[in-house]
Amino acid sequence: MSANRIPVQIQNTQMNFLMLSEVVRMIETEDGLDSLLTMGCDAELLDQLRNRSTRDLWNISNRASGFTVLLSPKELLNHINGIDRQRRDDELCEYFVMHGASRQLLIKLFKRSSDEIRRLREMLVGRGTVGRTGLPKSLRVRDEIHNTWYSIIKNCPNESLRTWLYELHQRYPEYTIETLHSTIKEFEDDEAPNQISKENLSSIK
Repeated sequence: MSANRIPVQIQNTQMNFLMLSEVVRMIETEDGLDSLLTMGCDAELLDQLRNRSTRDLWNISNRASGFTVLLSPKELLNHINGIDRQRRDDELCEYFVMHGASRQLLIKLFKRSSDEIRRLREMLVGRGTVGRTGLPKSLRVRDEIHNTWYSIIKNCPNESLRTWLYELHQRYPEYTIETLHSTIKEFEDDEAPNQISKENLSSIK
């Protein structure tokens, strides 16, 4: 996408009318008028448009062969990617809610308010409360979870805590996310194997 702006011709009466109406709206504001004049719009033309009726603007839109708008591919792509990121974020948050993450953990991982988390939990899992989460009874299982956790971090050192927890839950779906989170915090003050950076470890706490 080498072009910063791509001209797109609009040949639709309704779209023409909307664009003319937007120009009139700009004329009615000081900043908008200054902007139009700076871009080279004729002052007499702007005065004519300002005083035209809605019917006149519609007739002009119907008569016009079309207007041209400038499309920014880079900006459009940024918005598309932003929507996709937000959708993935929402879906992951819902996954954590449905698989037993605590309210405190959800707030920390997804930057949502307490009320947002409460409403989401009520919608997805009902009004039940989450009690104190215990660790897996088997020491062998807990050791396996720790080893898997450090392996996930080692393989994906630049990912976020929530991504690591998601991957861990994929390996141990029989446990809630809160149980897994409590397990990996069991020895959080111990030195991590494989010389994992302090920066990564600090995000676990």
